[in-house]
Amino acid sequence: MDAPLLVNPDVDYNKALPIQQKRIIAFINHFIMDTVSFLNTFAQSCESRLMDFEFKLQKVDASLKILESQLSSISDENLVTNEESKIENNLPEMETSELNEVPTEEIKSEEVTEPVESKPSEDPQYSKYFKMVQVGVPVQAVKLKMKADGFDPTILDQM
Repeated sequence: MDAPLLVNPDVDYNKALPIQQKRIIAFINHFIMDTVSFLNTFAQSCESRLMDFEFKLQKVDASLKILESQLSSISDENLVTNEESKIENNLPEMETSELNEVPTEEIKSEEVTEPVESKPSEDPQYSKYFKMVQVGVPVQAVKLKMKADGFDPTILDQM
């Protein structure tokens, strides 16, 4: 069985009767209702996702504040001794023996000839941020904290 043709290709559209206005309004109403329903669902989905991200950000912020308070309780002397022990443990035995054989006069002369430059890590206003990195806080988080405190975060790249 052949399906009946709904529109005859030979129809003169100037002589065809228009669709009833009630039917057009019903189609437009249906389209508008479907579109509004979709947009409402989409907006609710976006809002719930944003709320989830805001909750996660609050958790990260709380963790960062806890880390900052823990860092403020650590003295500078503890950090220096921990760094020295890590460096000594990472050096191979051969290099440490070579370091011990270098005369101290050569080391002193090299130290004197180097120009005196202040490193950002030695600056007291940045020391807090360099401590955070040394303890293990991710660099991006420290940069965000620096930016929030009004400092230039590119200084961390100059370690």
